[in-house]
Amino acid sequence: MDEYIQVGVISARAPDGSFLPAEPIYVRRTPEAEAIEEAALQPVGRIFAEKIAQYLRETRNQERSRR
Repeated sequence: MDEYIQVGVISARAPDGSFLPAEPIYVRRTPEAEAIEEAALQPVGRIFAEKIAQYLRETRNQERSRR
């Protein structure tokens, strides 16, 4: 049985411009698909890590300034 990886979400719009329910988009799991997924997640992980570090620095600075 084939396995699948969710690679995104898509949603159409209703005639009034509102979004219809979102539907996941899948691709068949292959070594190539897994490598692409990993390559795509690395930059995102770095961005999140940088943002968390920035948040922690700013939180510490705020706590120090309150003292």
